Parts: sequence; C-alpha cells; structure tokens
Amino acid sequence: MKNLSKEELLSRLEAINRSNAIIYFDLKGNILGMNAIFLKSMGYGEEEHQELIGKHHSIFVCEDYSKSLEYEKFWDILRSGKFYQGEFERRKKDGSLINLQATYNPIYDESGTITKIMKVATDISEISNKRKQLEAINRSTAIISFSIHGFILDANPIFLETMGYKQNEKNQVIGKHHSIFVSYEYSKSDEYTKFWESLRKGNFFEGVFERRKVDGQVIHLQASYNPVNDSKGNVIEIIKIATDITDSIKNKNKIDALSKDLQLELDKSQQLKNAIEIEKNAAVNDLDILMKKSQSELIKTIVMVALIVIVGVGVITTVLYWMAMVTGKDTQIIGSTWSNMFSVLLTNAFSIVGTIMGIKYATQDNGKEKK
Repeated sequence: MKNLSKEELLSRLEAINRSNAIIYFDLKGNILGMNAIFLKSMGYGEEEHQELIGKHHSIFVCEDYSKSLEYEKFWDILRSGKFYQGEFERRKKDGSLINLQATYNPIYDESGTITKIMKVATDISEISNKRKQLEAINRSTAIISFSIHGFILDANPIFLETMGYKQNEKNQVIGKHHSIFVSYEYSKSDEYTKFWESLRKGNFFEGVFERRKVDGQVIHLQASYNPVNDSKGNVIEIIKIATDITDSIKNKNKIDALSKDLQLELDKSQQLKNAIEIEKNAAVNDLDILMKKSQSELIKTIVMVALIVIVGVGVITTVLYWMAMVTGKDTQIIGSTWSNMFSVLLTNAFSIVGTIMGIKYATQDNGKEKK
C-alpha cells in the first residue's frame, strides 16, 4: 500500500466508500463523520449527518454494555493501534437491533501517530437472523445433511440420538448412504431410486417417513428433505429436518384398532338386537295364536257343557212329566217346573257364552293396543 500513488489510494478509498457503511471516530470514541450508506443502515436520513457529529459511539450500543469494562477495554485496544474485526450487534436510531460485519481500523498520520478510527461495516442482519434461526432449529430438531447422491455429510446430536446412536458417534454415519435408515427391500426399489433423482432435481419432500434405527427398530419421522442450491442454482446438498413422531403414530394405530373393534361390536350388537326383535315378534304371534286357540276351545267346552245340562234337564223333566201322566199325578206342576228350569238354564247358558265372547274381543283389542 505504501508504494501506491496518492491518486490510487484515494480511488480505492472511494470504491470502499461507495459500497460499505463507513464512520470515523476520534480516539475517545466521538463521531467525526460518516457516509450516506452508514446513515441509511442505522436508520438516519442523509440530512441528519450533522445530528451525529460529536456524539459518542456509545449511542449505537445498549446502555449496560456502554458502562461495562468490556466496552472500555474495546476502546483501549483501538487506541493502542490494534485492528479489531468481527460481528457486532448495534442499535439503530429507533432502538431496533442491527448486526454488522465490521472492522475498526486505526488511522495514522505521517509521523505514525494514531489520529482517528475508521469503521467499515456491512449490514448482515438478515444473514445473522437466518443463522440464529438455524442454530435454534439445530438445538431442538434432528438435522442431517447428504450429498446429492445420498451420502451422509453431517448429523447433529439430536439426529444421532433419535436414530439410536450416541452423540459422539457421528463418525459411524459420516460417509455412509441414506439407505442405512430404510428397509433393504425399499432401498432396492424403483420408488427409492426415483426419490433421490427427484431430490437431485431440486424437488422438496415433506411428510411422514418410516425409517430404521441402528438396532433395526421402526421409527416414524415427520420430516422435510430440503435441496440446497449454490449461487448458480445447482443443488449441492440435501438437508433433512426431522421430528420423531413414533409414539403419536403408535397411539393413532391403537385408536384406529379400538375404533374398528368397537364398530364390529356395535354391528354384532345390532345384529343381536334384530335377531331378538324377530324372536320376540314370533313369540308374540305364537302367544296370540295360542290365546285365541285356548279361548275358542274354552268357549266350545262351556257351550257343550251348557247344552248337555240343558238337554239333561230336559230329558229328566220329560221323564218325570211322563211318569206323572202314567201314574195320574198332577202334570201341571211338573210342566210348569220343567218350563221354568229350561228357561233359566237356557238364559244362563247364553249369558255365559256372551260374557266369554266379550272377554275374547276385549283381549284382542288390548293386544292390538300393546302392539
């Protein structure tokens, strides 16, 4: 750099100034100047340049950090002429956070004395946020990466434990093919071949996958296979993010089995109910027929007995009447007696029959109402 001309040095500085956020501080940390990119990055307008001049660097950090020994040592290092580089979390004008990839560069005069500090920075908040998200996912989710041909590149501790390995046994899976996690039959199938062909083409897969642990046990993973592209759009690796849902699948299968068994029992119960209903109706019909038959037989018997009694009384009375005529007895009394007895018997017989018929029809009506 010392061999470069002044014009070339200025040209290089101008190139840096056009593409990076730049701010200058004195050795105490007070702001001397900044470019438009820095103002925009920190949430200020271009016309607010003068608003920042003379203020301390601490306006860009949180209050607790600005009062800490760490912050004081940070400026001591810079005043000593040492170079400082890294990622820094800073505060914008509205108080929101911004992540900067920055360098703090001591500026010397011709005598070698440090006169100021130049900070060159790039806003990497988006990249930093995505990295933090990935780190959060990595701490809570099983993650494994593969080459485009299915060979294992890396696996986090959660994935290793999920598949039955110990956290320090990564070397047992690195370099092996994804097929170690599936059944032998599936690994040889056209479906499995097409699965990896589709991933190599950049297609995304998500769903529930049945896999095999190191001891051969079946495990169910809710997972996504995510192709990763380079700057030219070429797929360079596959990242799989997974969660073990084996217990949920087992519980679901148990519930499905119980539901199926319950439905079978309900169907059997309905069939039994229908059979009982048929048997009940048949029994009621048989009982009704039996009752009707019993009533008819009873009526016939009563009528027959009544007729026999009537005939018998008539015969007896006729005989008595005839004997009275033969012996010369008073037939008027016998005739009157015969006539009265016959009339009473006949009336009572028909009264009994009428009562029985009334009971029969009343029983039939009650049976219909019950049905």
